[in-house]
Amino acid sequence: MKSIASLFTEYQKVSSTPLTQEQFQTLVLFFPSLLVLASDGVIDQEEWVYVKYLAKFMSDTYKKDLTDVELAALNQNYYKSLELLIDSLDTWEDRFLDALKLHLEEFPFKKETVTETLHLFAEASEGESDDEIKKIEEIAERLNIDAE
Repeated sequence: MKSIASLFTEYQKVSSTPLTQEQFQTLVLFFPSLLVLASDGVIDQEEWVYVKYLAKFMSDTYKKDLTDVELAALNQNYYKSLELLIDSLDTWEDRFLDALKLHLEEFPFKKETVTETLHLFAEASEGESDDEIKKIEEIAERLNIDAE
């Protein structure tokens, strides 16, 4: 399994992302929420709204450290990263989940954040659908976190 640092290097080669390694780590931490949004196999127009919320949610974790202009740029960079990931989930899903699993083994206190955001984004639409519940259970098992 690759670390987040190794994944970041790999990701930079194809994305030319301006994200720092720390910002990329946030992307990896919230990546499972993107999988839940895409659990039915399609990101429809309503779900794109939630992709925007996810980008804002991630960028807001840096709110106290950045100016409004820098925060807006980070939000846009996260959104572009999420678009790239959606367009190539087959390529990135296993890599991101493997790196996240390794990271959570090292920092188990972050497991709760992953679980909470999975449910937050699943419930945000019209409650948790069967597809979303199934995806959450798959992710939880793979990452060795609580599905609840």
